[in-house]
Amino acid sequence: MKIEVHKNLVFASGVVGDDVIAFQEAFAKPGVDTVVFVNSPGGDLWTGLRVGRMISDLGLNTVIAGACISSCSIMFMGGKERTFSDAFSAPLTFIGIHGAHNKYTKTVDSNIQPRIFAFLKQSMGDKFSADIINTALFDMEDAGALLRIFDAFREPKRMTYHCISTQTLRKDCTNFKDANALNLGVVTNNSLTKLELPESYKFKSLLFGKELLDIITEPDKYYKNLVDKQCDTDTCKKMFSNFEYSKSEHRALAIPVNSIGVGVVSNRVSETQAFIGAVYFCNHVKDKPSRLCETQSVNQFDVRDFYSKAEQSHIEALAKLSSPAEKFYANEEYGGGLTSFTSYKYQKWKDITPQALEGVKTYNTKDLVTDLKSEKPPVVISVFAGVNEALPGALSLVNGGMAFEDAAKDKEFETRFAALLKLLSPDNNRPIVFYCLGRDSWFSVNAAMRAKKMGYSQVGWYRGGFESWKAAKLPTGSVVVRAVAN
Repeated sequence: MKIEVHKNLVFASGVVGDDVIAFQEAFAKPGVDTVVFVNSPGGDLWTGLRVGRMISDLGLNTVIAGACISSCSIMFMGGKERTFSDAFSAPLTFIGIHGAHNKYTKTVDSNIQPRIFAFLKQSMGDKFSADIINTALFDMEDAGALLRIFDAFREPKRMTYHCISTQTLRKDCTNFKDANALNLGVVTNNSLTKLELPESYKFKSLLFGKELLDIITEPDKYYKNLVDKQCDTDTCKKMFSNFEYSKSEHRALAIPVNSIGVGVVSNRVSETQAFIGAVYFCNHVKDKPSRLCETQSVNQFDVRDFYSKAEQSHIEALAKLSSPAEKFYANEEYGGGLTSFTSYKYQKWKDITPQALEGVKTYNTKDLVTDLKSEKPPVVISVFAGVNEALPGALSLVNGGMAFEDAAKDKEFETRFAALLKLLSPDNNRPIVFYCLGRDSWFSVNAAMRAKKMGYSQVGWYRGGFESWKAAKLPTGSVVVRAVAN
């Protein structure tokens, strides 16, 4: 972790590793009485337990700035007085508790859960809820299971909830309606700690991993130019005005490619999610045909040149592309005996995929490189937005691999998918290849089968996906998002 002492405060951020000695040295500084955990995803359990007990034995207070998850939550619970802070917005401020798992295999290790249980029970005292903590520690299908407990002072209506897996949809998670951070004993009082983070701990504004730097210097002029160009109705003009003067966090505005209109969104968890959300609302307007869109501003930043820079990165990546030595990378050829699959996968999208799909060409890494370097390369479509890079020349159809058991909901989604795919790849006879994060993602399977159903005659599927491409050390470009299906 990054650990610094500023006056009476110890700041700790990042992944928890072998940090016990660093914490001991920090706690030994004169006057230290409070530990501030800043956006930590957790990490080493044993460090978490040892540091949590050190904090408890020394009678130190603890504060959360942002998200404190897994072993970070254990350290936080060692505090004598425990509070959330105002350093980040309410949706970004929460504690996440789950049980132990092997850090290499990610499999659940239920033998260690009783130690965590005992420590949490001691910290929470008479407010301890055995039922809820047992749920958090033992109801785990994978390492992504999590009990989320939020800042109830600023958002009293936001419920505590538990998801059994990283793949569990929010609607399928368990809500604890009457449980909050205070009555569960997670915090000792509901007031926020006023906190000024050191510069090195403050969030940088990032868009797909790149720092945003181009602040809109003349917003009145900037938005007036957009209004004049994009609006022919009072409703459109009002949307621009509301957006320009909004105080909401993580907001973005997108406009259609080669047509008028606008899409806006606010109160997203990050700049990137705001960027994607604005494209979605611009793509899909009631009683209007779907259209491709480009985000113009995110928060106070001008991002109009995002697309030209991204496309230049793809030109450079294609120029560097050369055939790899092997056909397969990151074990893309292994696993999955099913060779015929005729329906979509609605849940557990991260699961071993078939070796092949009926009527769809399965690409290995070497063959895809060969086709991308040919005179007539395929259209490559990413249906995943969880990474900051893309295959050379790839277009994004974000969330294009979704599928829904509810027939009406799936039909609505398919209408959006079909309309956007037709805009991205208008020629049904040109080869089109779908990919996602890796061989264990069914999003690319669903998208490929859906495209085949739509009448695309040469549908391909890159089973190894982004993970295999990176394992082969092949060049990449920036993510280009003009279409969001869901």
